[in-house]
Amino acid sequence: MKKTVLALILLGVITGCGTPSSDAPSATNFNSVTEQPTANVVAPETKQFQLQYTTSLTAEPLTKVTPVELSKQLKSQAVDDSKVLTYKKNDDVEKIYAVLHSKDGTYDIGQIGYEGASDYSISTVDVLGQSYVKVTGSVGANAPISNYLSLSTSPQVLCIEAHTVEVDVDQDGIKEIVATVGTAAETSIYKIENDSLVSVNLNEVMNAAVVMYDHEYNTFKAEVTKGEVSQWRIEANLLVPLL
Repeated sequence: MKKTVLALILLGVITGCGTPSSDAPSATNFNSVTEQPTANVVAPETKQFQLQYTTSLTAEPLTKVTPVELSKQLKSQAVDDSKVLTYKKNDDVEKIYAVLHSKDGTYDIGQIGYEGASDYSISTVDVLGQSYVKVTGSVGANAPISNYLSLSTSPQVLCIEAHTVEVDVDQDGIKEIVATVGTAAETSIYKIENDSLVSVNLNEVMNAAVVMYDHEYNTFKAEVTKGEVSQWRIEANLLVPLL
């Protein structure tokens, strides 16, 4: 997984852009991050995996820019007392960019789309114990991007190059970010630990070719054994099999 979204301050301590991972071939075929595996789900061997989170991202401050005057504005969406503007540059009409316009000025979010794949979204989400503006899009083929922005104090951006959802996977009352990327799905979890943003790659923990989040059951499906998909849930800092 690679890279970092818009403006985020995590209780005074922030961390930013991620690194999405591999597109290696897999015995289980996933055509999208929401598609279910084609292999049968089987009961895994009775074992558990310890989750060890590490600091992996660093938040980047948003760069202040002059207002976009000579560019083609596409969309403006109000967010509290601010607006997120999407636009194309006069000298770069193939790419779609975004800025945050607040009472303190205009801040660059960067590219969020491109011609032919301009499906991007702007929303507010509750995650990591705070409310953020989430701006999603893609910066190339198989290159999704999710930006999380905090509108309090000086803007910073956490950019994760992956499809993301905000869910409480470990049942601690605070939603984490679950990020999935790749044709052979690679999934990571981002959470707050000791006032810092930390993450763990589930494929690496389980030595699994494919790991997918199942939103319906708040569990994970993984190809730990080639050609077989097993189902797992998180209890505290353990991945526990569903038997």
